[in-house]
Amino acid sequence: SVLSSGINAEYGGISPGMGGTFTLPHKLNNQVCNDIVLTGRTFTGKEAEQIGVVVKSVPSRSMVLEESLSLASQIVTTTSPNATFETMKLLRAPYLDIMDSQLQLEAEAQARCFASDDFKIALASVKNKTLPVFD
Repeated sequence: SVLSSGINAEYGGISPGMGGTFTLPHKLNNQVCNDIVLTGRTFTGKEAEQIGVVVKSVPSRSMVLEESLSLASQIVTTTSPNATFETMKLLRAPYLDIMDSQLQLEAEAQARCFASDDFKIALASVKNKTLPVFD
């Protein structure tokens, strides 16, 4: 399978959103994060596993549900539900306020991008199936 990091600034004329500028830098080293965010390149599931984007890759799409259910089963059969819930809250707590701030910054950046000539150029290039040429 092939994964894509989504529309990148080069082609899309917008900055990343949906928490991407928060989660990727917290999960990946700076060089890998920049590569993914700035190029929007595609990569295999195996490569995603190797660089830490996903915990585990599977050889086929048909195995995703089976592997996910296996992991979920392992969690629910070896830990108490309350302890699991509380642990997940604790693991996420240090990031909540920072993430809210980052989401606000992303929204402001995207608003500026949507209002820019670059975004109009990017939209035209998508419509015309050409590479954008920014001024």
